[in-house]
Amino acid sequence: MTIEKKHKSKFGKDVVNVIRTAMRNNIELTNIADNKANVLLTLNALMITLLAPVVINNMDAIKQYDLGIPLAIMVITSCLTIFISVLVLIPRGFGDKKKSIPYSNHGSPFFFGNFYHMKHDDFQEYFKDVVAKSGDLHSHITEDLFYLGTILGQKMTLIKWAFRIFLVGFFASIILTTIFLFFFE
Repeated sequence: MTIEKKHKSKFGKDVVNVIRTAMRNNIELTNIADNKANVLLTLNALMITLLAPVVINNMDAIKQYDLGIPLAIMVITSCLTIFISVLVLIPRGFGDKKKSIPYSNHGSPFFFGNFYHMKHDDFQEYFKDVVAKSGDLHSHITEDLFYLGTILGQKMTLIKWAFRIFLVGFFASIILTTIFLFFFE
């Protein structure tokens, strides 16, 4: 084997650092997305929890000023935001396979979702085989980076929609409440 071929079969130090940085950034951004979803979930659950007793105790005023529509918008907005936030927080990317990965399968040994159901000995053998084959190793690392980025993109898209729905619904509810209270007395 020539030196040139030997050098091509391994990742260079720069490539390893770039991959490591990209994975670390994606994991940190995933944590940020999960935290944002958690905040939206908590805020909207609190709003519904606090809104229920206020509505029950003030039904006469709500009927008098026709505030049912703004309240309905607020509740629907909160429920939709909670739903989308839960979608962001649901673990994904594993658990779809009922059986352990066959030895010849190209599932990444670096993602727990691919091996959590394997027997210890099977995993060890599979891992040693993948590490021994640099082409498979490179493929698994880039595949993991791709799927991590794909899931992050899905989470960020859902978070963006959750914030939009929350903002539109929240302000529509406030504006309608103001209109009904001051202009339709």
